[in-house]
Amino acid sequence: MATIATISSSPSVPSRTDAVLDYVTKRLISHGHTVTPIVLRDLPAEPLLRGQADDPAISAAASVLENADAVVVTTPVYKAAYSGLLKVFLDLLPQYALKGKTVLPLATGGTPAHVLVIDYALRPVLTSLGAGAIGQGWFVLSSHVQLYDGGGLLLDPVASVPLYQVTEAFLATVEGGQPVESTPVQIAAVEAVRARPEDPEAAPLLADLVVEYSTRYGRTNENTQLTEVPPSDFHVERGGAFVLLRYGDQTVAGGAIRRYDDETAEVKRMWTSHLHRRQGLGRRVLAELEAAALDLGYRRLYLTTGPRQPEAAGLYLAVGFEPQFDTEADPESIGPLPFRKDLPVALKVAS
Repeated sequence: MATIATISSSPSVPSRTDAVLDYVTKRLISHGHTVTPIVLRDLPAEPLLRGQADDPAISAAASVLENADAVVVTTPVYKAAYSGLLKVFLDLLPQYALKGKTVLPLATGGTPAHVLVIDYALRPVLTSLGAGAIGQGWFVLSSHVQLYDGGGLLLDPVASVPLYQVTEAFLATVEGGQPVESTPVQIAAVEAVRARPEDPEAAPLLADLVVEYSTRYGRTNENTQLTEVPPSDFHVERGGAFVLLRYGDQTVAGGAIRRYDDETAEVKRMWTSHLHRRQGLGRRVLAELEAAALDLGYRRLYLTTGPRQPEAAGLYLAVGFEPQFDTEADPESIGPLPFRKDLPVALKVAS
């Protein structure tokens, strides 16, 4: 596994730039890599501005960079350029401080007019420092980043999908692999399989959910780490089921049910790959889970989704789940949003 240094050059807290970096960091860690942060606003201002590279704190930051296999550089955009903090830090580095390293540049800003800042302002500097490979990078519009009080981040799909793609491409370069292409799936070729959460094919689903939940809710607990129920709850012998949708050798979606009561199955672990969303895979997973629930003798489905998962709530409403809460209220004031759906007995005969 690689050691990856991350550079935060935002001067402010809280920061949309840091929130985006936190999301990317979670993805890097989910792949098993070690991430070492460099937060430039925490460095001593006077030595930084005076170019004193031998200052202990600045020297330590440079050493982190030197010992890293790869680097993620993030910056807010001010006056059509990257931040002054990043400028003074990069100026202190040796001529080839990034020699041979894979670099992922990311930027945030308030207007699409700055979308080319990575290519025209930041990339030439990274190249001059000897970067071995500079990823495509991405500019995230500030309006696509929603921060919550107390932590938590919700990215608009317009930002989250390309950010996921450039991060996966960066990881593929670091790991010596090939990034997965974001091509539409052929629905007829998607296979539904009954599995167990311990199966290797389920790993992408579970790892991605941990990143997604911990990012959106800004905390680490049993719910965001998926330890609130034991995996055995999804085994068929305990009244559960774990369904994966496979497209070729990829797991593209999945979900699970477990026993809630004698007549009710609880839906858990709903997930669709970032690269294959809005193609009807979530509906397919729910249909497979309904069939599994009927096979196990259940008469209804129950689930809760978080208040920061509007896409999930929209899906459940669209396929006939009935909300058990005031849909006009602010979801943040409710907490977990409960839904239920009665299963038609006729469906069991048809299946």
